[in-house]
Amino acid sequence: MKFLVLLAGCGLGDGSCIEEVVLTYTALDKYGCDYTPAAADMLVPSMDHITEQPGEKRSVLTESARTGRGRIRNLHDISPDDYDALLIPGGIGLVVNYRESGLVADWVNRFVQQKKPIGTMCAGIDFLRGILGAGLLREEVRDLDAVSFCRDTSGAIFYTPAFRKTGSCHDVMLGVDAMVHAMLEYPGH
Repeated sequence: MKFLVLLAGCGLGDGSCIEEVVLTYTALDKYGCDYTPAAADMLVPSMDHITEQPGEKRSVLTESARTGRGRIRNLHDISPDDYDALLIPGGIGLVVNYRESGLVADWVNRFVQQKKPIGTMCAGIDFLRGILGAGLLREEVRDLDAVSFCRDTSGAIFYTPAFRKTGSCHDVMLGVDAMVHAMLEYPGH
């Protein structure tokens, strides 16, 4: 199964959550999955992670390359048709940077239309709700803990709360691992 890992920069406040990215890669490696980290090439304001004040504009693609393991790809240069599943680590930057990106919304919608599994965590659910509707997994996530996951009624959208429910990297790792394992068992994959 070939996964696309959607990144939104590097850092919780203005990009993808680094810990969630690393734990996503860890789960994919554990199960022997082929994966490609990718991001849109666009300029967005960065944030000083000490003062939490806005900084200069930076490229989402260039910032994502920091955690892209030397394999980062530009979303403009690849096709959703070449991937079996989409994984979206959280981070506020995901919502802020891609809120108005037609390209990223098109990618998500193509996975949905093709009934390919999409997994996300933490703030990733807010990002998906902005594209797929505010009611997505509203009730299902309410009582989840960090080591658990849920899926929507179609069965193709997977979610684990990650750092929304814990400060423990170990607990987040267990939740991401369980979600990735379930995505691998998704019918047709």
